[in-house]
Amino acid sequence: METANRVFDLIVIGCGAAGIGAAIKFQKLLPTAHLLVLEARNRIGGRAFTDTKTFGESAPVDLGARWLCHNQPDNLVRAYYVLSDGDRIDTDIYGTSTMAIFDEDGTPISGDLIKQVKTIAEKLFSNIKQYPHDMPDVSMLDAIHKQHIKIDNEKMQRLLDMWLSFTENHEASDLAELSAKCYAKGDGDLENCYLEIAGGFGSFIKQIAEQHKLPIKINTVVTHIDTSTQFDGLIHVATQDGYYYLCKYVLVTVPLGCLKACSIDFTPPLPQWKQEAIDKMGFGLHNKIYLQFSSVFWDQELSPSN
Repeated sequence: METANRVFDLIVIGCGAAGIGAAIKFQKLLPTAHLLVLEARNRIGGRAFTDTKTFGESAPVDLGARWLCHNQPDNLVRAYYVLSDGDRIDTDIYGTSTMAIFDEDGTPISGDLIKQVKTIAEKLFSNIKQYPHDMPDVSMLDAIHKQHIKIDNEKMQRLLDMWLSFTENHEASDLAELSAKCYAKGDGDLENCYLEIAGGFGSFIKQIAEQHKLPIKINTVVTHIDTSTQFDGLIHVATQDGYYYLCKYVLVTVPLGCLKACSIDFTPPLPQWKQEAIDKMGFGLHNKIYLQFSSVFWDQELSPSN
């Protein structure tokens, strides 16, 4: 095995938003320390990746993360970005005022029926938010089942199911798998405010890393981390290409899926409580489909996202 010719103070594994943020923080605290970021992919950004090849640079599409959530002025990420005319800010990405909804036979659904069903949906979600914490957890679907089946109008039920699917889209998971207890807890008291960056969210994250000139090595798959005492108190980080690095500290920011798949071997093994947390934690899955049309055939007053 070959090794680097220096001992690093910190090695960050994973160059997504978390890894980039941690590296920047460390760089600011200890600007003279030896830092290295290792990334398995052939690019940086992690889940944030802007494709500028499929449709060209004039039509960038985010294959991963798309929104900057909580776009309030005190958001730390806002310090890196100046709003442009091409950006879009939404406080309600599922707002019906700029949305046309059609039934399964192609006929438009009336605004009155949309408002009626929206009220029902909001009441259902309000009931979920009030689910007692001292009760056993159930899925969101189970929590609203009794009220849901009371709706005997098929058109209303279809429209309500569409409304409920907005939450499934937002959480990237089925209502049958989402926790009623944990619903809407992550945002705290912050109001919804989403920023869609014209040049792509992935490009934005990449620019942040480049701005700080972070020492990053891509195409470097970490396979083993040894924190035992056999290397004179240093941490041994081995990679797929037969290379290894020595460091005083290591920070692992790889995706949860990699940890679940045990793609990195730890010596000694992770504590039992960490392994259990990794096993129990879940994450959603979004499969995005982008279509490009030769001409605009829809009402141009509608929201671009709807």
